[in-house]
This record gives sequence, structure tokens and C-alpha cells, in this order.
Amino acid sequence: MARSRARAGVAISFIASSLIGLSSPALGQAEETGVEVYLPAAFAEFLPQNANDLVRRLPGFQVNEGDQVRGLSGAQGNVLINGRRPPPRSGSLGSRLSTIRVEDVVRLELIEAGARDVDMQGYPLLLNIVLRDETARRINGRLEVEPRENGGDETQLALGGSITNARFALEGNLETYDEALIDYENVRAATADTPTARLTPDRNTTQSRRDAQGSATLPLSGGRTLILSGAYDGYEETQRPTAEEVESGAALQETNAFENADTSFGLEYSSPLGEALDLRAVITRRDGEQESSASLLEGGSLSQSTSGEETSETATRATVRWRLNDAWTIEGGGTWALNTLDGSSSATIDGVVQDIEGSTASVEETRTAALAVVTWTPRPDISAHFGGRVEQFSLNSSNAAGELSLTDVVPRADLTWTMPMDWVLRLSAERQVGQLDLDLFLAETNLDNSLNTAGASTLEPERDTTYRAELEHRFGERGLIRLAAQRREVDNSIVRILTDQGDVTRTNLGPETYDQVEGFFEFDLGRLGMPGLFIDGFAIGRQSERIDQLQGFKRETSGHSDYTVEIGLRQEFAGGKYVLGMELEQDAPATDYRLTFIRTEDRGLEARINGEWRHTEGWRTGFWWRLPETVTEDRLVYDDVRQPGLEPVLRNTIEREFGSFFSLWTEYELRDEVHLRLNVRTGRAREGFTEVFDIDGTSLDYADIDVDNVPSFNIRLRWNR
Repeated sequence: MARSRARAGVAISFIASSLIGLSSPALGQAEETGVEVYLPAAFAEFLPQNANDLVRRLPGFQVNEGDQVRGLSGAQGNVLINGRRPPPRSGSLGSRLSTIRVEDVVRLELIEAGARDVDMQGYPLLLNIVLRDETARRINGRLEVEPRENGGDETQLALGGSITNARFALEGNLETYDEALIDYENVRAATADTPTARLTPDRNTTQSRRDAQGSATLPLSGGRTLILSGAYDGYEETQRPTAEEVESGAALQETNAFENADTSFGLEYSSPLGEALDLRAVITRRDGEQESSASLLEGGSLSQSTSGEETSETATRATVRWRLNDAWTIEGGGTWALNTLDGSSSATIDGVVQDIEGSTASVEETRTAALAVVTWTPRPDISAHFGGRVEQFSLNSSNAAGELSLTDVVPRADLTWTMPMDWVLRLSAERQVGQLDLDLFLAETNLDNSLNTAGASTLEPERDTTYRAELEHRFGERGLIRLAAQRREVDNSIVRILTDQGDVTRTNLGPETYDQVEGFFEFDLGRLGMPGLFIDGFAIGRQSERIDQLQGFKRETSGHSDYTVEIGLRQEFAGGKYVLGMELEQDAPATDYRLTFIRTEDRGLEARINGEWRHTEGWRTGFWWRLPETVTEDRLVYDDVRQPGLEPVLRNTIEREFGSFFSLWTEYELRDEVHLRLNVRTGRAREGFTEVFDIDGTSLDYADIDVDNVPSFNIRLRWNR
């Protein structure tokens, strides 16, 4: 692993040194400081079909859908379409971009802070997708069916469309997903109550999702615009032992059921208030319902749990932007949000009803804030933002008497400097107040280890300060070098603790620090005399520190991995008719510090190979091959919640081996923008074992599994017109 990290560092250093002095512009780049322009032709070798295909290939950019007003920070994401953000509460941005044909995309613009008169909302980069104006109607869809050898199946359907004219613009999408499969047996971790080599038996699993989104944009007189949007998201999942496992009297039988439904709407109004003033107001509402149930039968003991909740979010935001002159812009406004939860939960352990604090909870959270941001652009290559907000937070919970009321000052500052030779330096410092998860106020029971967690009586939002520095250089059609360093200091992390009365509950505790250094690159090695060869990748190094809230020792953050390295190579032959690619990824082992165990997991090296043969312009064939992988896990198990002086009583070693997965596909364009894809997939065989030791290393129990792969055949028809 250390050698992998060293190799990645050498690769980054080599590429960086090779590119010093290279600053050729992106294909089709306009002469505009702080704006990088990418034409669809720059991604032609990937045969993109829609705008989402283009965005996923954009070097160094990741879509952020925003917090949709909740949280009172950036109300929406970092993607614009024709200079405007998509309507709030209008569904997934990825789904929306997938409905835009690549033929309708004129260009992609990466906009640095201060390069244009646009509300950055705290993002260092915005992506603007410029579309052709003449597209009046658009219809798209996808039908996908995948039968499996063992009787399972998967069906997906997506329909979408839009109508645009001078009086209005309408857009809508509908997606459905249904899957039924058999989850074959798997190894399962031991507990102090069940110190044996446990196996999860075969289970029938079903999943169903129904999503719908729609929006209407109404241009009004005087440059005003009104946008209405709405969405519905529904999801159901069930897991239960197969009939054969029940009839055979499997030692462990588990069932789970989960159902969730959310409905939401949004309204956005924008209007110029003069030549230099603009008003933008947003209001959103979301209502959700969620139900879940679980049962575990093991060793003749039956335990069960249920929970249900109703949630709502109402939020509004209004801002005014005032452009004093070319160098100064001031934005000010206010936000308000109300979030509620009403829920209940219950559990029985071996027939005994559990009495848990917070099994019925009603929570109401209110946030009000005044915000102001000043943008200073003294010249085209320098831009700075200074500002923040004053936020008032109040919390009422049925788990505690009285109201918790807090006031925070949340400053933010950033600087963007486009240096000579097109290198960009970004510096930022930001104070953040996190969003409370109201589910934490509702009691829950872990049937696997018979552990109850009481609903929190009161909690404060997590507060942190983040400092970040980035140095970036873009060149050629898709070339990129980015180096970054970041430090995040958390004042009051939300953790689970053991109270003096012996109860487990959640509370705020701190501090905690996260340090991270990053290196990203993408480069066409044709510049170095290797035509058709592309390389991209990243390396991330991490360090974190906190005090363990249960046993008091210094440790890293739970789940922390010291490094992640990923390298990708892509070679084109015969002018792009044949393509061969490879990806390698490795994470350092990660340690999780849980209530009753400490787990270290090593996922090893992941390798993927892909290839493509482009017979004609409308016909291509390819393969995707995921090589075998091994995941190891080592657990130290305690017979109670970890406490100072308490030592583990068991050690559980688990290993899972995943065989190769191979996918062979061919896609043919039946007619203009109508594509049929046929795909044969092998599935993955699995082997694994679990072994339980006492603390002195004596083996107590052992079990293993050997599961065959399940081949499938996938048929997909998609159209975009």
C-alpha cells in the first residue's frame, strides 16, 4: 500500500513538471478571464448521448445539487442551465441533465468566482450549460429489463419531456425501478451474546422506486420570472428468508421492511429592481412519511422492532443583489426554515418489551438568519468574497423541557486569483453550522446486539471551521492539474455516549480535526509523443484526531482512511476505432470505533478494465471487466458498551472474496437518437469465512460460504428526440 501511494506521488510530480509552461486554451475557449469553455467536440471519443454524459467527463468538476434551501447556506447547486439554476424541489439534477440531448448543448462554461456577475453561493466554480434556443420540444425515455438466471429480475422505465416557447417552459420526468432478487448466504459478524461463526441465510429481496418531477417557468413582463416546481419520491424495500431457509429451520432468520414517501414543491420569483438591483425569492415545502420494521429469530429467541415518522420542511429565502460598479457587488437578505418530526418506535427483545426514552418524539426546529456578502473584483484576474450570516436557532423537543435557543455568527471569506500562465489560486475560510438530523431524537434498537439507543433529549447543530487552499491549472481540451490542502475543525461532533445511568444516548462532544491534501490530474500524453494515450487520477492523504468518547483514548475519526489513490489509463487505437482502458484504486485500511466493537477493514486493490470497438458511427461493442477482490475485516468485540478499563472478550476475523465480473455489450442506433443495447453479465461468485477467537487467540468457531455467480441478460432501449 505504501508503494502504491509512493507511485501515485511520483506520477503526479512527473506530470506537473512536464506541464510547467504549457497553457494552451481549452478547445473553443472564449477570451474571457476566469471562464473555461468546453465544446461537446472535446468529448467526442466518449460518444456522449446527453448533457449528463458531458458533465461526468468534465475534468476536476463534481456536481453539487445543493441543500435545496434547508440549512440556510447555499440554497441551490453549482450547475446553471442557460445562466439559471434549475428550479428548487424539481428533482435530481442528474435526471434533468440526462434529458438534454448532446446535440442541444452549445458549450460548457466553467466560471470562476468574480468572472461574471452571477451569484456563486459560496462555490469556487460554477458550471453553465449553454443550450440552443431553437429546441422547442424534447421527448426522452429509457426502458430497461434484466432477467437473471435464478429467477430474479430488474425493470426500469424513465420518461421525460419539455416544451419551450416565448410564453412558458414546461418540463417533467417520471422514473420507476423494480427489482426482485435472491441475496444468497453471507458471513456475519459475531457478537458477545452470540459468540459463534454466524451466517446470514438466503433472502428474497425486493426494491421499488417511483420518482416524478416537474417544473413550469413563466416569463413575466419587465424581466421578471416565476418558476413553479414539484417532486414525488417513493421507495420500498423488503427482505425475508427464502421458503427453503424457513422450512429447513435456518439458525438465523431475519426480515426487514422499509417504506418512504416524500412530496415537495418549490416556488421561485426573480425580478430586476432597477439597472443595478436584482431580487430573488424562494419558498419550498417538503412532507415525508417513513415506516420500517425488522425481526430477528436466532437460537430460538425472537426480537422485533418497528418505527414510523412524519416529517416536514418549510423554508424561504429572499436576497437582493446590488451592483455598485464593476468592482463591487453587495448581496443581502434573509432566510427562515421550520423542520418538524413526529415519530414513534417500539421493540421487544426475546419477548420482553423495551422501555426506551424517546420512543415517542415530537421535534420542532426553527432557524432564522440575516446574511450579507460583498464581492470585490478590482481587476478581471482577482475576485474576493467577504461576508456571512447571523443565525438564530431554536429547538423544542418532547424529550426535554423548555426551549433551546442559540445565536451564531457565521463568517466566510474567499479569494480567487488567476495567475500568469493560467494557474488559478483559491483560498477560503468558512464557518459552518450544520443541519440537525431530527431522526436522532427518536429511540432505536439494534436487534443484532440487543442494544437500545435513547432518543436525544436535546442537541446542538455541529459547528465547524474549514480552511482550504487550491492551486489549479487547466490546459488543452481536458487537461487539468489541481493541488489542494484542507483543514476542518469541528467544535461539537454528535456522538453516542453511555450515561451515568447506563443508558446509551446521543450528545454533542468535541473537538475533532480533519486534515486532507489532494492531488488531481488529467492529461493527454499525446503531448509527450504517445498519441491516443490519456491518464487521469487522484491521490488523497488524510489525517484526523479526536478523543474516543467512550474509553477516553486519542484516535482518528471513525472510518478514517489514511489515503486513497486512483489511476486511470485510456488508449485509443486506429484513430479512436478501438479503445482500451484500465482503472486502479486503493484505500488504506479504515478503523471504525463502534459502541460494542472496534473494526478494521482492508478493501485491498480494486482493478477494472474496459474496452470498446466502434464498428460504425451508430454501432459499437464493448466490455467491462472487474477483477477479483478480497475484503478483510478484523473485529474486537466487547461484552457491553465500551468503557474505560473494559477489555474485549472476542476477536472475529472475516474475509470476503469476490470473483471476476464480466459484462459484454453491444449498442446499435436503430434510427436517429433511438438506441438499443444488449448486455450479457456474468455476475460475481463469492467466497468467504468467519472465524471467532477468544481473547487469547484460541479458535472457538469457524464457518465459510461459497456462492456461485448469477448470470443475467440486460436489454435497454433509450430515445432522446
